[in-house]
Amino acid sequence: MDLLVNFPEIKNAYSYVDYRNLVTAYAEGRSTSGVDQLLERIEATKLNAHRMRRIDKQIELSDSLKKIIQNINRKITFIVIAESWCGDGAQNIPMIAKVADISSNIELKIIFRDENIEIMDGYLTNGSRSIPKVIFIDSETNEELGTWGPRPAKIQEMVKEYKTQFPESSHDEFVRSLHLWYAKDMGEALQNDFEKLLTPWTVC
Repeated sequence: MDLLVNFPEIKNAYSYVDYRNLVTAYAEGRSTSGVDQLLERIEATKLNAHRMRRIDKQIELSDSLKKIIQNINRKITFIVIAESWCGDGAQNIPMIAKVADISSNIELKIIFRDENIEIMDGYLTNGSRSIPKVIFIDSETNEELGTWGPRPAKIQEMVKEYKTQFPESSHDEFVRSLHLWYAKDMGEALQNDFEKLLTPWTVC
């Protein structure tokens, strides 16, 4: 899909710094992004502002991933679909931003799902509007190169196993387990995914 041509009405694309500042502003204002101003989403936004600050400081990319990024031989735009309340977004977007920061060939744009439903509906996961979702676009040809999301493959396998083993668990119990997995993983699963994704676009 030629995203930039088919969806020229993209609303409010943000840099990572601007996106993180927006999440912080929502948190401080006791609000959240998106259509539904639910209390649980407001509380999640507050937690996510803290998570993103922590991950920015603590997580470093592996040398192997850095080498791949530095050898990318084409201009690529990462379009990330997100919302401030999304816990998976808070865990992964800071590292995706670190990937983009390493190479001048990568441009990162973050858009809000509820402002861009037409785009989101072109990238559903098993029929749902799951986020974050990353769409990789050749910046010169507008060719879609691939997608990623809403979670690293390893974490998603844990989610499937958990839901099979504990089908009656509450949403809060699931969320606690999810963020525990992310904390133990320390970004390794996402980086493994991106090594596989980015390698075909590097210098031979």
